[in-house]
Amino acid sequence: MATTQYPVRPDLRIDEDEITGYVDPWVVSPGETADVKISSTRPNLKYQTVRLLQGLDTPHAPAPAKEVLEKGPKGDLKGRFQSSYPGSYGRVDAWTNAPVLGRAEGLEIELYVQPWMLDAQYPQAILSTLDPKKAAGVAILLDTHNNLVFWIGTSSGVETVKLSFPVRQQRWFHLRLTVRGRTVNVDVTHLPADNEIAPSPTTLTTSLKSSAKLESGSALLFAASLAAAPDTASHRAVHFFNGRLDAPVFRALARATWEIAKYDFSVGIDTDEIFDVSGSGLNGILVNAPTRAVRGHDYDHKLIGIPWKDAKYGFGAIHFHDDDLDDAAWATDFQITVPEDARSGAYAVEVWDPESGLKDSVVFYVRPKQVRPNARVAFVFSTFTYLAYGNEHMYDETKSTHISFPEGVQLVTSENYYKMLRRTDLGLAIYDLHSDGSGVVYSTAKRPLLNMRPDYIHWGFQRPREFSADLLMVGFLESLLGDGYDVLTDHDLHLRGAAALAAYDVVISGSHPEYPSMESLDAYEGFLRRGGHLMYTGGNGFYWRSVTDPKRPHRMEVRRADVGARTHELPAGERYHSLNGQLGGLWRSLGRAPNLIWGIGSCASGKGPGRPFLPTPEALNNPSLAWFWKGLDEKSKKRLGEQGLAGGASGDELDRLDTAIGTPTNAILLARSERHDDHFMLFNEELIFPMIGTLGSTSPLVRSDMVYYESNSGGAVFSVGSINWNNSLAWDGYKNDIATVTENVLREFLARAERTRNV
Repeated sequence: MATTQYPVRPDLRIDEDEITGYVDPWVVSPGETADVKISSTRPNLKYQTVRLLQGLDTPHAPAPAKEVLEKGPKGDLKGRFQSSYPGSYGRVDAWTNAPVLGRAEGLEIELYVQPWMLDAQYPQAILSTLDPKKAAGVAILLDTHNNLVFWIGTSSGVETVKLSFPVRQQRWFHLRLTVRGRTVNVDVTHLPADNEIAPSPTTLTTSLKSSAKLESGSALLFAASLAAAPDTASHRAVHFFNGRLDAPVFRALARATWEIAKYDFSVGIDTDEIFDVSGSGLNGILVNAPTRAVRGHDYDHKLIGIPWKDAKYGFGAIHFHDDDLDDAAWATDFQITVPEDARSGAYAVEVWDPESGLKDSVVFYVRPKQVRPNARVAFVFSTFTYLAYGNEHMYDETKSTHISFPEGVQLVTSENYYKMLRRTDLGLAIYDLHSDGSGVVYSTAKRPLLNMRPDYIHWGFQRPREFSADLLMVGFLESLLGDGYDVLTDHDLHLRGAAALAAYDVVISGSHPEYPSMESLDAYEGFLRRGGHLMYTGGNGFYWRSVTDPKRPHRMEVRRADVGARTHELPAGERYHSLNGQLGGLWRSLGRAPNLIWGIGSCASGKGPGRPFLPTPEALNNPSLAWFWKGLDEKSKKRLGEQGLAGGASGDELDRLDTAIGTPTNAILLARSERHDDHFMLFNEELIFPMIGTLGSTSPLVRSDMVYYESNSGGAVFSVGSINWNNSLAWDGYKNDIATVTENVLREFLARAERTRNV
C-alpha cells in the first residue's frame, strides 16, 4: 500500500570546522578516572592536559597561565564528528518479553494527552509498539495537521487510520483506541478547563483491509517511535511528542478482558523510571529527562499549596520535549586518570589541530583528596551557575527569553559564541524555553558546555563571565598564595556539606554564585558558625534555589516561581522540584535571603560600564578597620575600583544591604556605588508600589554595597555585591586597588584564624 513519507528530524550537520568536547564525570578526585569525549571536523589532532591557573588574554588582563600535567595523557588523536540526539521519551523494553497479545483477540489503549505543540513540522508520536519491518504493532501520532493518526500493523502491511478532531493546545483530551480483528474504534473526549467550553466528543469506527497484527516484539515507547514512517524503521527514537501524557492503560481483549499494563507516572517522580502498577511488571525508563512533577489531567485547585509528595492525585503526568537532553552519550576517545598527587583546581584537556590552528579547552575539576596544612583558603567554583547558564540562547532576539538592553543586543562574537549558535544539539540552559514554549527546568553536565571555557567572553556583556571570570580569582590566589589554597565546587558543598569546608580558615565564593542548594548554603552557614571567615567577591549570589540528586550529580534542577529576574516561570503546583520534592523559587522568598549569611542580597543588574565604589567616611575613620585600607592612596580612598575589564568594580549584577530581610545590624557599610546609568534597573522583587524610579539614574537602590561584619562565633564576612569585582581585580596583572583590598581582607582573615589557633 502507498504510504506518506513523513520527514524525520535530520541528524545535525555543520558547515564550519570546529573542535569541542566534554569530560565525564566533570568533577573528580585524584586517583579517579574520567572519560574524555571529543568531536572534531578535523582528522588529526593533538592534545594535552593542563591545570588552569588563569584565563583570558586581553589588554590590561594577566596573560593566560597553565601548568601542563606531566603525568596526564597527551599525544595524537584521530578526530571524528560527534552529535547528540535530543528528545525525551519513555521506553519499556520489558514489553518485548511479554508476548501476551498473541493470545488476545484485540487491544484497547487509553490515556490522557495534552499537546503543547501544534502544526509541528513532523509527526509527534504519542506512543508506539510498531515494527514496520514486521508490519506489526501500533503507533499513535499527532500529524503535521493536528490529526490523530494510527499506524496499525496488519497481515498485509501497515495501514493508516486518520481522525480529525478539534485539538486544543495545552488542553487535555482522553483517548481510547480499540483494535479487534479488522475493526478499529477511536473515542476522543475533551476535558473541560475550568469554565471553558470543551468541544464535543469525537468518535470513529472503521475497518482495516486485513486483520491487525498487534504483537510486534518491539519495545513500547511513550512520546516517540522507532518507526520513521509506516513502512520505514529507525534505529533511534524519532517523532518526539511535545506535551504531557498521563495514565496510559493497555488491555488485552478476548472472552475475558485483562490488563496488560497500567502506568502511574505519579509513582517514582524523583527517579528516571516509570512503573506499571497492574502487577505485570512491565516497568520502563525515561530517556533524556522529560519534566516530571507537573500537573496532570486531574489536577484541581484543591491541590493549591500541596507538594506532589503529599498529593493523592493530580501529578500523574510527564511533560516530554523534542529538545530535552540529559546525556549527549558521545563515544569516549580516551580516559584520564587523575594523578594521586594532583592539586585541586580547574583543569582542561587542550585539543588542537596543528594544521588549521583550531583548538578548544575542555574543562573539568579536580577536588582536594586530602587535607593540606598549608592550604588554609578554599575557592569555590560556581558549578551550579555554570550549569544554569550552560549553552544559553539569550542572544536570540527571536525568542521571548532574549536579554533586553535599551539599545538592543550588541553582539561580541567569538568562536565560543558561534559554537553555541551552531550546535543546536547540545541542549538548553534553564534560561531557555523548550520548542513548545514550556520552561526548561533541568541542565546537564553530560555534554559540552560551550560557555564554560577559559577564554569565554560573554556575547552581550562583553566581558569574562561565570567560569572565565572565576579563573581571574584563581590567578590572584596563585600569585598571592602559591599552593596555599584549594579549589572546591558547588557540587562538593552540596554532596559533603560543612565537612567539605572543615579544613579551611577562609572560603571565597565565585563571582556569580547564583544557584546554591539548601545543602551548599548549610555548608557555608556551618562554616561561619564554627568561626570561619567568608569572602563573597561577586554579585547576584545565593539567589535561586537549585537541587541535584547525589545519584545523578550531572543533572541540576531549578523551579522558578513568579518573582525574581527570570526568563520564564512555572505555574502554581509545579514549583516543587522533581528530584527531591522541595519548593523552588528565590531564596529570599523561601525565607533564606542571602543577606542572612552574606550581609547583602541581589537588587539590580545592567550591561553598562561599572562604577567605582565610594568608601564611607564612617568606615574610613574607624580605627578598627585600618587594616582594610592599608596600602591605598588618597585617590582610592575616594573612588575605589575605577578601572577594570568592564569599567568600574561595581557592575553587571549588584547586591545591597537590607536589614529588613536579614542583613545583620552590626554590618558595617565599607563603600557603595552610585549613579549607575539607565542600563541598570532594579529587580522586580525590590518593587512594591508604585513602580517608578527603577533605573540607575533615578533609584538610589541601584547600587553595590560593600559590607563587613563579625559573626557571633568569632568569624567574619566580607561581601562586595558586584559580579564585576574579578574583572577589576585582574586589571594590570593584579596591580590595582581592588587587588589590594582583596589581599588585605584575605591576610587579615588568615591572621585572625592563626591567632585563634594559638590561643
